[in-house]
Amino acid sequence: MESVNEKRAHDSGCGIPGACSREIPLWMIAIDNVPTLVMFFFGAALLWHLWKPLSLVYLIYCGLSVILFWGLICSCCHHYGSRACPCGYGVIAPKIFKTRKNKDFRKVFKHNIGIMFPCWLVPAAAGIYLLHYNFSRLLLGIFLGFCIVGFAVIPVIAKFVGCKGCEIKDDCPWMSSGSRRGWAGRAATPGRGKPG
Repeated sequence: MESVNEKRAHDSGCGIPGACSREIPLWMIAIDNVPTLVMFFFGAALLWHLWKPLSLVYLIYCGLSVILFWGLICSCCHHYGSRACPCGYGVIAPKIFKTRKNKDFRKVFKHNIGIMFPCWLVPAAAGIYLLHYNFSRLLLGIFLGFCIVGFAVIPVIAKFVGCKGCEIKDDCPWMSSGSRRGWAGRAATPGRGKPG
């Protein structure tokens, strides 16, 4: 457990009082990450039906895109090096990447988040193609599972669990104060789509 002075020193490192001293419990980190892994599994299952090697390429891409996310985005986040990150990436990123201080997190996020889009868009496109040309109930179930987890569960968890109490959400394009301006707010709001 950190002393009050250690917490203050940690907070001064991230620049937001109270933001980096909080510690996200492991259950919340699991809630934030397990659906993403499930979505990757559904995506790989869809691509397996299209072309088996493509599912392996997809899983490799998803893994690499998460690692790139740590390096390009997390290294500029106020939660870098702390247990305040709802995804747990604040602890993982420093083990691989150095911090990139003096970067505008909002701009860095917007500029680099596109590396994650194929994890959602490629399986969605493959699912639509497969259902049109090779419909089966199994494919429909996999596609619905992918869509529900990727386009509903993940944004809702981000909005109401992971990002809800985050002190830096005003600086984060994903949430933007929990309003509809943020990408998670748009995806979780009827009639609004994913970022892009």
